[in-house]
Amino acid sequence: DPARLAGDRDGVVTALFFALYFLTVERARAQGLGAARVTFTASCITALVLLGAVALIETRPVLPHSLGAAGGLVALALVSHAGGQGLLSVALGRLPAGFSSLVIFLEAVAAAILAWLLLGEALGALQVLGGGLILAGIAVARPRRSARTA
Repeated sequence: DPARLAGDRDGVVTALFFALYFLTVERARAQGLGAARVTFTASCITALVLLGAVALIETRPVLPHSLGAAGGLVALALVSHAGGQGLLSVALGRLPAGFSSLVIFLEAVAAAILAWLLLGEALGALQVLGGGLILAGIAVARPRRSARTA
């Protein structure tokens, strides 16, 4: 749909940056850098780049206006970013980037299940089929243990 080309473009750009991130973290971990160091360094670089982008583009205030909003921001930073990206760095030190990129799709499955359980969101046949295909894809693509490492 031509009306949605901007969203498609943004999705492709996001996928490109995410792939580059996966490959960069995998390479850094393969060179012996620890997951915490890789996550911290990547977070600092990303924060500086995004701060520059916000300074150039955004005209509205971007800092939290209340203690509760600041607390929410800190919670997101620690749980979602440091926790999630830190665990991703750990995984990319042990698993191939290609397989790890598939496992990330579990976020969509978990979000759908939690929305159904906690918020009463309906799961349609397409969502259930999609979740099943994600799980099947991960099962098929998982790295196999060799006879020597089993």
